Amino acid sequence: MAAPPPPSRRRPASLEDLSFDTQRMILIRIPCAVDRGRISLVCRAWRQVIRHHRSELEGPLLPLPPPLPWLLLRAPFPVGLGSTRAACVLSGGRVHHYLDVAPPDARCFGSHDGAWLLLDARHPHAGAHQAINVHTGAVLDLPRVLGRQTDAYVHSMVIHAAALSSSPEDARCVGAAIVTSWRDPAPGAAPPPRRRCIAFWRRGWPTVFDYVPPGDGDIAFDAEDVIYLRHSGAFAFVTRGEHLRRFTPHRQLNNMMAPYWETDLFRPTGRIGVRARYLVVSGGELLMVVRFTPHPDHQPASKFKVFRVIKRNEADVDADFSVAQYRWSWSELNTLGDRMLFVGHGCSRSYKANQYPGFEAGIYFLDDGTFYDDAVIFGNGDVTRYPCSDNGKWTEDGHVQHCFARSDPSDHSAPVWLLP
Repeated sequence: MAAPPPPSRRRPASLEDLSFDTQRMILIRIPCAVDRGRISLVCRAWRQVIRHHRSELEGPLLPLPPPLPWLLLRAPFPVGLGSTRAACVLSGGRVHHYLDVAPPDARCFGSHDGAWLLLDARHPHAGAHQAINVHTGAVLDLPRVLGRQTDAYVHSMVIHAAALSSSPEDARCVGAAIVTSWRDPAPGAAPPPRRRCIAFWRRGWPTVFDYVPPGDGDIAFDAEDVIYLRHSGAFAFVTRGEHLRRFTPHRQLNNMMAPYWETDLFRPTGRIGVRARYLVVSGGELLMVVRFTPHPDHQPASKFKVFRVIKRNEADVDADFSVAQYRWSWSELNTLGDRMLFVGHGCSRSYKANQYPGFEAGIYFLDDGTFYDDAVIFGNGDVTRYPCSDNGKWTEDGHVQHCFARSDPSDHSAPVWLLP
C-alpha cells in the first residue's frame, strides 16, 4: 500500500502567518530602534509583530548589541531648534530626524556616552562651555576660563577637544581638554599671542587649570587627541610627534589635582600626508588611528592606518633615536580584524562587527580634520569654515565610501558623534 502523500504546506498569507522564529530573524536585521518604531506605523500587522517580539529584542533573552553612534550634522547656519540632523549607521547612513540641540549655533567640540554633547554655546571670546544631554535636556556648565600655576592671571580660552572620566552629572567627573588660551589685552594694547595647551578640571570648577609646562616651542609635543583610559584611571594624549602623555588625576587636600605626568617617547617616523591622529581603546588595547590625505589643504581622506604600542627591542640600534630615550614604537596592524572603529577627537569608540548582521570591519570618520587651523575658530566670520562633507567609511580594501547624506557647509560647527 502506497504511503499517503505528505500534507501540503500552506503558503503564509500574511505577516502573522510567519513562524515566530522567522519574524524574529527579520527584526534582528533591523537593529535600529528608530527604524523598528517606523515599521510599527506601517500597519496593524507590523505593530502586532513588533509588540510580540519587543521583550526579546530589548530583553535578556535576545540582547541586542550596543547601539552605534549617530553622526550629527549641524545646519549650515542657525535656523532655530531642530537644526541638527542625525545620520544613523544602523540605518545605512540615512537621516532619522532633526534634533533639538540648543543653542542651534553652538560649536560642538566633543561628546560622551549617554547622549551628552560638549558645546561652546557662544562666540569664543565670550565663551559658555556646556554639556547638554540630547535625550533628557539636562544642561551643565563647563569651565569657561583657564588659570595657570605659573601666573596669577585668568586667561580666556576655547576648547578644541575634550574627554570626560564619567558622566558630567557624576560628582567625581574629571575633564581633560586641548585648548587655546590667551590673556585679554589691556585697553588699546595689541592682542597677546594665543597658546595651545592641555587643561583639566573637576565637576563644579569654574576654571580649568593648565598643569603642563610649556613644551619649549617643540611642535612635536602639541597634543592632537585625548582619551580617558578606564582601566588605569588616566587621560592619554597623542601629540603631533606621536608621543604619548598620560595624566592621572589625584585629589589633594586643597581640592586641587596633583600634576602627575608620564611621557612616553616614541621613535619618530616622519610620516607625511597626515591629516589627523586619534586614540581609541579596542579590546582593552590602546590604538592610534592615522588619517591620511593626498594634500593637507582640506582634501578628503584617502586612507587610514591603525597602530598599536610596542616596546622597542634593545638590539634596535639607532644613532639618532636611542632605545634608552625613545623606548616605544608604533606597530601597524596587518588587519582590523573584527573592529568597527568610529574616530573623532576625544570621542573615538570601537565595536565588534560580528554583533551587527550585515556589517563589516572598517573605520567610520567625520570631517573634523581642521584641528590645527586657527581660522576655523578665530577666522573671518564671513567665510565658510567647516566643510562638513568628508564623512564616511574606510575599509581595508582601500575604499573610501561617503555613506552619509551630504551636508552643507557650516559656519559654526564641525560634525560630531552622538554616543548612545
